[in-house]
Amino acid sequence: MELGPELFALLNARQWVGSQIPVIYGVPGLSSDEIASIEAQLGFRLPDDFAYLFQNLQDPGRVFFPWSQFDKREYDESMQWVLHGIEFDIEKNHLWLERWRKRPGTLPAALDIARKDFQTWPKLLPIYGHRFLAAEPCHSGNPVFSIMQTDIIYYGADLADYLLHEFVDRDYAPHTQAQKIRRIEVWSDFAEG
Repeated sequence: MELGPELFALLNARQWVGSQIPVIYGVPGLSSDEIASIEAQLGFRLPDDFAYLFQNLQDPGRVFFPWSQFDKREYDESMQWVLHGIEFDIEKNHLWLERWRKRPGTLPAALDIARKDFQTWPKLLPIYGHRFLAAEPCHSGNPVFSIMQTDIIYYGADLADYLLHEFVDRDYAPHTQAQKIRRIEVWSDFAEG
C-alpha cells in the first residue's frame, strides 16, 4: 500500500494510538512554506514522501514528533538522544565500529571519534517515539528504523509500510522481511547485524 487516500482512510478507521487523540489523515497539514521553513532550519531537504505525509495530516494529540510546531532545539534533542545511546554502548558495552579503526586507550578519545563520525551519518527524521525515517538519501521510499541505543532494527520498509504496521496491524517483522529495503549507510549496518 502507498501513501495516499486508501492508506489514509484505513489509518483513520483503524489506527491504534492508545489513549492519545488519533491523528487525522487526508486533511490539510503543513503548507509548502512550512515545509520550506523546516528544511531551512534543518539545513537539508525532506524526502518527498515525508513532506507529503505531514502536508496531509493533523495531529491534535501529538502522536508524532511535533513537525507542525517545529522547534529546531527539540529536533536536536532527539538526535542527541540517539547519539547518547551510541555513546552508552561504547562506554558500557564496548561497542566499536570498524570504520573508526583502532580504538583509543581512553574513553574520552573514543567518544570524540564517535561523535565526530556521527555528524557524517545519514540524517534521521523523528516520527514517533524511537522510530526514525532515514532522510538521506533524499528520496521517497527510505526505511524507518527503531533505534534504542545500538539495538537498531528496520521497523518499516518505507513510510507507508511503517504506518500500516505501527498503527494498524502492529506485526511489522514479517512484512519488512518480505520487502526489499533500501540500504542506508551505517544505519542499515546496525539493522542487518
